Amino acid sequence: MKYIKFINNGENTLKKFLKEKNISKRSYKELLKSGILINDKLVYKNISLKNKDLVKIKIDEENLDYEPINGNIDIIYEDDNVLIVNKPFNLTVNSKNQVSLSNFLAYYFKENNIKAKVRLINRLDMNTSGLLMVAKNKFAQAYYQKQIEENKLTKKYLAYVEGDFKIDTLYKIKLIYDESSKEYKKDDKGKLAITYFKTLEYNDKFSLIECDIKTGKTHQIRASLKNLGYPIVGDKLYGSDYEFDRFLLHSYYLKFTEFISQESIILKNIPDFKPFLSDL
Repeated sequence: MKYIKFINNGENTLKKFLKEKNISKRSYKELLKSGILINDKLVYKNISLKNKDLVKIKIDEENLDYEPINGNIDIIYEDDNVLIVNKPFNLTVNSKNQVSLSNFLAYYFKENNIKAKVRLINRLDMNTSGLLMVAKNKFAQAYYQKQIEENKLTKKYLAYVEGDFKIDTLYKIKLIYDESSKEYKKDDKGKLAITYFKTLEYNDKFSLIECDIKTGKTHQIRASLKNLGYPIVGDKLYGSDYEFDRFLLHSYYLKFTEFISQESIILKNIPDFKPFLSDL
C-alpha cells in the first residue's frame, strides 16, 4: 500500500488542510470512507489538526492506460509524485495509432513498479521539444494543474525566429482554430492568449526569443509570433521559409512549488539549435 505523506504546520482542520493541497471535495469524501491516517490512526471524519501532525492519504493502484513500449526517456527531475522529462522533437505526446511519449512513459512505469496511469500535466506539439510534467497519481495531477490555472507554475520557451526581431513586451491576441488551414488565426471571437516575449540574441538573419506563457492555449507561441511578423524557424504551418524535421521551439524552463515540501523548484534545459542554423 502506498501513501502520500504530509506534515501539518500550525492549527488546521483536516478538510481545510487537504483542500489547500487541491484535494477535491469528491476525493475527500472518498478518502474518508476508507479512512485517512492521522499519526497512523484512521479517522473517518473531519477533525482538528495539531502542529506537526502526520497526514497520510492512500494511493490506489491503477492499470496502465497506454501500451508499454521501450524507448528513450531523458529524465530531468523525479520524486514520488511527479516525473519531468525532456521530450524530443518528432515524437507525439499521446496521439492515437502512433508510438508516443506516453508509450515510453508506460514502459518506465511498468519497469519501476509505478502502478498508475500516465497523467500528463502539460503537453507539447510533436515537433516542439523540452520539459514536460507527468503526474504519478491523481492528487499530484490536480495540484499541479491548479498551479497552472492560477498562473503559479512558470513555463518558458526558447524560439528562434526569422529576422532581426527586438521585443520585450506582454503580447495579447485572441485566437480561433481554422479548419481549412489547420492553424490558429487572430479573431476577436477567439480565446485570449497571453505571452511575454523578450529578445535574448539577434542578428540580421535570426533572433532568439524567450517566451513566457501566461495562458495555455494551443499553438499560442507559434501563432503569436507569426502575427508579429516573425515566424519560428522551420515552422512551415505558420509561415517559415525553412523546412526541417522540426521547428526551433523548446520548453526550457519550469518553476513550480513542490507538492509535499512546498519547496520552490527551478529546472532549466537549454537546447542546441546551432546545428539547424549553421547550414542556413
